[in-house]
Amino acid sequence: MKKLPDIPGKPISIILTMKKKFIYLAISCLLALVSACSGNSNSSGESLLEDQDRIVVGVDTFSTFSGTLDVTLTPDSFPIYTTPDSFLLGECDGRFGTVRAEILAQFACPEGFRYPAGAEVDSVCLFFNYTSWYGDGHSPMSIDIYPLKTVLQYTEPYSHNLDIDEFVDPSASSVLKRQRILIAQEPTDSVYNSSTRTYVPYVRCRLTDDFAKDFFLNRDFSSQQAFNEAFKGLYIKSNFGGSTLLHVTDINLSVYYHYTYQKAGRDTTVNDLKSFYANSEVRQVNRYQYFTDTDTEDELHNRQAMLADSTRNFIVAPANLYARVSLPIRDMANTILNNMRYPHVTPAGVDTLVRRPYISKAAISLEVLNYVETPSKDRNREDWAAPANNMLLIKESSLRRFFMKNELPSDTCAILSSITKTNITNDSVGYFYTYDLSQMLTDVIRKIEADTAEVEETLDMLLVPVSVSRTESSSGSSYYYGYSSSSAAITGVKQEQIVSATIIRSAVDPKKPLSLEVVYSGF
Repeated sequence: MKKLPDIPGKPISIILTMKKKFIYLAISCLLALVSACSGNSNSSGESLLEDQDRIVVGVDTFSTFSGTLDVTLTPDSFPIYTTPDSFLLGECDGRFGTVRAEILAQFACPEGFRYPAGAEVDSVCLFFNYTSWYGDGHSPMSIDIYPLKTVLQYTEPYSHNLDIDEFVDPSASSVLKRQRILIAQEPTDSVYNSSTRTYVPYVRCRLTDDFAKDFFLNRDFSSQQAFNEAFKGLYIKSNFGGSTLLHVTDINLSVYYHYTYQKAGRDTTVNDLKSFYANSEVRQVNRYQYFTDTDTEDELHNRQAMLADSTRNFIVAPANLYARVSLPIRDMANTILNNMRYPHVTPAGVDTLVRRPYISKAAISLEVLNYVETPSKDRNREDWAAPANNMLLIKESSLRRFFMKNELPSDTCAILSSITKTNITNDSVGYFYTYDLSQMLTDVIRKIEADTAEVEETLDMLLVPVSVSRTESSSGSSYYYGYSSSSAAITGVKQEQIVSATIIRSAVDPKKPLSLEVVYSGF
């Protein structure tokens, strides 16, 4: 067994036996030159290629390290940048901790809009739709709404754990007219979605008369900036109930008003409404936090035991657990480059040169252990979150830059995979994320060979659940697992901001330990 160095600061260090299978193939071409020269019976001959002209091919299986990383302990080192088109709202506890989610939302301005002459406000209501929920759908929860005191900046990369006191006055009163209690499983209102042929529940929250009058009288519709300065937005949170998280998709603020005009010499009253939407034209932030201080002693013990399980790695969104996969890149580079060396004879003597390395295959398949074929809407404590549909394998050193600058996956930095059903045997199937690291490893090893960049002993990568935007709608939608992969071009990748929990085999799983087989060549 070859002893690999421990990695400082790694959650779990796992060492496997390297299975050496290097095949040194000197491909020699025998050139037969046949001519019809008279008087020369030895007209054919052969020659071998010089060392520098040979193609070298090798296959090695390298050890890997893997572990579960609790990112809630260091949120500044692993920020989650919230740019959602859907939100979480509420609080729910489970095997991975208690998550609490809140929404900060701006609303789009209908530029140039004017209420009719003589219009008077009747009421203002906040509406939001939710398509699903997590936890106990029969447990009641209560909603509260507060005005924002600070304008959300459209391009600012806000982190998931932002300081709420910077945006909401702690002494401010709720603008909700009366307490709003709801039960996810028993909605009082819903709207029909013709595309899915389902009824989508919505929640109606009536705001105070003072808020309604202020919003109606003091709005500036000349521009979005002017509108934001006059009305900075709303902060939506739950203040009662710790068992349900709503998956909120649409938020709007509706103003009900009436006005009177003359028709055929008589006064005619018209009742109307105007809606203001929290959409992509303005900024929303989903603030969420995980808590363990409210857990019982048994729950804390179970969580610690789960994180200490070396045979499993856990990946939980939003902002809870990542899995770290580390490759001994220096050892890999030394092995591959040593097999690329050849002697080069010059008038001054013999030099040792290195063929240009190329990785043709380096695949990692991560088996998902908690995929459920036919999940129930009423999820229990153990399966309240499903595996992520899309998982990004990204260099740990590139995480912050990648999401802050809204980059797209590239073979040398971040690789995207969707969960895929694969036949293991004739009688069984498995679900996997599969990554081709050939281009990434080629790039790193060539930099090591050229000594153009400092490279650590290990190449540390993180598995991060993500949501993916494409040029067209993805196919294969499912209530529980979201959308499946699509051949359409990727236009955006962001950290997953709906609940997911993925369990994969680790590098020391007793049945199928995670390892990396590399096929490489040199020219």
